[in-house]
Amino acid sequence: MKKTLLAILALIPAIWAGATWFASQNSETVLDEFMAQSNQQIEEAVPFLTIEKTSFDQGFMQSSAQSIVTIAPTLFSKEEEEAVQIGFNHKIYHGPVMMTPNGIKIGTSYILTTLDQSSLSEEVKSIMTTLFGDAEPFVSGVTAGLSERIDTDFIIAPFSINAEQISELTGNPAGDEELELSFTGFSGDIASNVQGSKMKGMMNIGELVVKVRDGATVFDVTMAASTVDMDVDELYKGSLLDGKIVLTIPSILFSDGKGSSATFSEVRMSSSAEQDNGLMNGRGIFDVNKIHIKSSKVGFDVPDAKLHTSFDISGIERTGIIKLLDLEQEMSRTQIMLLSQDDADPDALMSSMRAYYRAGGELVKQGAKIASVLEISTDAGNAALRLDLSYSDAKRLFALKTVGDLAAATQGNISVNIDKSMLAGTPLAEAISMPVGMGFAVEKADRYESLVLLEKGELLHNGNPVPFLDAVGDQPLDWDKLLGM
Repeated sequence: MKKTLLAILALIPAIWAGATWFASQNSETVLDEFMAQSNQQIEEAVPFLTIEKTSFDQGFMQSSAQSIVTIAPTLFSKEEEEAVQIGFNHKIYHGPVMMTPNGIKIGTSYILTTLDQSSLSEEVKSIMTTLFGDAEPFVSGVTAGLSERIDTDFIIAPFSINAEQISELTGNPAGDEELELSFTGFSGDIASNVQGSKMKGMMNIGELVVKVRDGATVFDVTMAASTVDMDVDELYKGSLLDGKIVLTIPSILFSDGKGSSATFSEVRMSSSAEQDNGLMNGRGIFDVNKIHIKSSKVGFDVPDAKLHTSFDISGIERTGIIKLLDLEQEMSRTQIMLLSQDDADPDALMSSMRAYYRAGGELVKQGAKIASVLEISTDAGNAALRLDLSYSDAKRLFALKTVGDLAAATQGNISVNIDKSMLAGTPLAEAISMPVGMGFAVEKADRYESLVLLEKGELLHNGNPVPFLDAVGDQPLDWDKLLGM
């Protein structure tokens, strides 16, 4: 038994060496595949950028390589003559066990990428030194394994700049305005598939501070270090089709330096989407747990408040969303071409815009719904604005011929509710009497409310018919004109 164990232990270095040799033989192939994938994604979004490998030196434990990103001159201006090139250095660690500057990694290879500052012009080098000092501006590591999964970690170093430094860099004399901007960096660790359509992980956004002084005008903004949580099952051309992304910011402070300020605490923004039998449902939420406002210009104390907003959309065909995203990308590419090339066809842009807007209208079908909520609450009470709208006609939107057809095909309501206790002691307590007197709002025992209801072509405001078709007339719908097509 002991001899067998010793034999196995003796084989481990040989197995490790063999696995490392095998990984080293494939490291250049892995790098080429990543670059090919990057070029494909870049070409789809921005046709003026390319990335290519310029050198590769293979070793046993690790290899090194260089690549260069070329930005076509026409991306910036039709008059530009020279392309912009930015170089990157790559250090490829060979698996299966890799000792890297970012810790032990398990996989076939770990590609550590940094900016090749020798490829930059002296002017750009000066800017980078001003911003980042001696720190490495950008570091990215990609761990590749035997499966489709890749793990990416990245760091953008902290940087800062002020008005004097900007003046030195630009050669323009510094004015009376003072400016300070500092950012404590950005980092993340994300697991994804090779295509980048699935990803899960977290990004850390450092504290951002902006201070502006321009004569008597003072403006300060401080955003605390925040996080982005990603759990995405399908990302298509930068748009979320299935999964959830959440941004959490502990606090945001705005100040005028004269005793007035606004603090937003526990800010949370989330975006989510899910599939349901060929349809897609999506939701966006923006919450602020506490809004604290101090103002020397308001004649009363502004109470602390909570804010909640949400937007929901459902009943939209998933295939239609994908088509719309494809057309949006094509429209963006056409716009870039028009701005950067003398021989670009302006009719191509109009054609792509018409296709995009028409595809957007075709998403509206029976069962499509949108809902939105804006709610503000304090210790005294709350106020809310709600919108619910649905499309109920079996015909598609563009098949409707008149305004009356559109009104009959749409059902929904807009409601406003405000607790009386929320207005007590504020100027709004008296101001509300005017909309109540004019019938725009209804006074209840403990609140004010207003309801606009649209159903089967009839519009009601607080129960009273509104003859809007008599006012506007049952006009024909010229969809091409309405959508700028």
